[in-house]
Amino acid sequence: MQVSTMKLVSSAVSSACALTMSAALAAPARPTMPLFDAAAITARCDTELANARKTKKVIESKTGRGVFADWNRLSIQFADFGYPVYLLQNVSTDKATRDAAQTCLEKLLPFETEMAQSELLYRRVRAVKPQDLIDQTFKQDLIEKFEDGGATLPPEKRKRAQEIADEIERLGLQYRKNVNEDPTTVVLTPAEAAGLPEAWLAARKRDASGNLVLGLDYPTVVPFMQNATSDTARRKVWMAKNREGGEQNLPLLDRALKLRYELAQLHGMSDFATYTLKRRMAQTPAAVNEFLGKVNAAVDEVEARELAELGADKAKFTGTDPATPMLYRWDVPFHQERVRRARFQIDQEALRAYFPTDKSVQYAIKLAERLYGIKFVERSVPTWHEDVRYYDVFEQGGKKDSGKAGAFIGGVYLDLYPREGKYNHAAAFTVRAGSTLAQRTPISALVTNFNRKGLDHDELETLLHEFGHVLHGVLSKTRYVDQAGTSVKRDFVEAPSQMFEEWARREEAFNLFAEVCPECPRLTSAQIDQLDASRKFGQGSRFARQREYAAYDMKLHTGAPPAPMQTWAELEGKTRLGHVDGSIFPASFGHLMGGYAAGYYGYMWSQVLALDMLSAFKGKLLDPGVGRRYRQTILSAGGERHPQALVEAFLGRKPTSDAFYAEITGRR
Repeated sequence: MQVSTMKLVSSAVSSACALTMSAALAAPARPTMPLFDAAAITARCDTELANARKTKKVIESKTGRGVFADWNRLSIQFADFGYPVYLLQNVSTDKATRDAAQTCLEKLLPFETEMAQSELLYRRVRAVKPQDLIDQTFKQDLIEKFEDGGATLPPEKRKRAQEIADEIERLGLQYRKNVNEDPTTVVLTPAEAAGLPEAWLAARKRDASGNLVLGLDYPTVVPFMQNATSDTARRKVWMAKNREGGEQNLPLLDRALKLRYELAQLHGMSDFATYTLKRRMAQTPAAVNEFLGKVNAAVDEVEARELAELGADKAKFTGTDPATPMLYRWDVPFHQERVRRARFQIDQEALRAYFPTDKSVQYAIKLAERLYGIKFVERSVPTWHEDVRYYDVFEQGGKKDSGKAGAFIGGVYLDLYPREGKYNHAAAFTVRAGSTLAQRTPISALVTNFNRKGLDHDELETLLHEFGHVLHGVLSKTRYVDQAGTSVKRDFVEAPSQMFEEWARREEAFNLFAEVCPECPRLTSAQIDQLDASRKFGQGSRFARQREYAAYDMKLHTGAPPAPMQTWAELEGKTRLGHVDGSIFPASFGHLMGGYAAGYYGYMWSQVLALDMLSAFKGKLLDPGVGRRYRQTILSAGGERHPQALVEAFLGRKPTSDAFYAEITGRR
């Protein structure tokens, strides 16, 4: 997942505000992230916002074609404070700092709409005659920001649009905070944890009676659901996870949906899906729903067959008649794992010995170096937690700063392990967006919640997926920060990261793993084939679920918004596994409160392009020639061109969906 730090004009707030002071805005050669504490955030927040507003007034008072450069400088100014504050709100170990960051963000985020509602800036941008395709694209991007933000609305509607945008941002911050800081634990006896590996048991907290105290982090929940033999215990953990965020999040979601609908109405649109999709690749709700219909048609029978196999395995495991046991949602991971072990001899927990976490990170780095001609160098810099690591990224070859060869590119932070109060999924965060115009290098942060000892295969794919987002950010070479890295259309942003998952599936790539970890056990060719066959089992169920999520998202945002919890219960109730009373999944479906609103379909839409782009490698996944061409055509370009044009330039043809439909039905 790519987390959109501040959606703004682009970025954050440094104390310099005069546009003539270019030296004050110049970036240091090797910048690192400022580590603000609660006091610093509180002390600086109002000043930073005031400085941004002063700069905005200066730009509004000017005339001439320099507005793009002016905008770029203000975006940089705003991001240099706001982006780090946003990341700290998600990763700081200090609750006071997280709270201060949230309070500050509630003040900062409305500035995005203030910029988008400036009639003076809108007129300056409209008057620009683009000198090239990049400026032409940037002009169109800015005009769309103004139109969507309310600059073209009558004054009374413009004011209401600002109020709506501000409240939606506040609701989203509170919703995510409730998920990140959910204190729920599940207390189980050792007997209820039967089936779990000794290493997993040893790493769990215990109470005074020796019972296990389980949190909701993924290294705890996923292995438990896959291995615990007690269906009662699995139900307890599943229910706790599916109540994450709590009842308090449901009215926040409901309010956000109503506000989005009102915003669309202000703009003369029938609903929020119509309002937002006009800027994306899909363009219309009808196109999205047609796509989801095709996905459903492709996976429906596959899911039915897979669930029947799981039901048969449950009957075998419980010693009951195959027609008797009912398959529940908390049964699926457990029996999928049993079938995979029996049929494919693949044990996800056993794979952790093959993919030690530290070596897996080195593998991801080695892949990037081999494919893209870059070099990672670990450095000791101040970080927000002792586990966090930092790397400088350089071009390969030559001496540092001696031209393109060996030149400094940017920086990467890795925050890999779970802890209390931390963002509890896996995502890439922009710390610093790059800009060639400002000679500004990028910084990205990878935030995950992995097992410290080793990764299973699913987690290895997750690592490569999120690392793909990081590379998209750090290898960006765009003129303007607003077009840097992952600042692309929402239904394309996942494509580069999804494509990078393929390097967790092929023997040629695993040979490279042996270079970073010669002491690790190696998978044989037969085991790799079995691993891929194991991965394919369950694809029908997985993509049926993805379609459900996307269909739910579209239902909430098409027409007048329905009650979110009731709508989910009804939609899920029509599926083969049904709805579980008491579960409140919408309370933790964070995509609905962020940039994926009316956009969750984008995960599958992007995957169509990701899997097709793989064809350019012609099966040779370590081909540096194709890798460098991909870097130049796709990753470096960021949002400077429409994704369709980028993909066609890379492939030399229009994309097809053949590989995608083979993937989701387990035939690729």
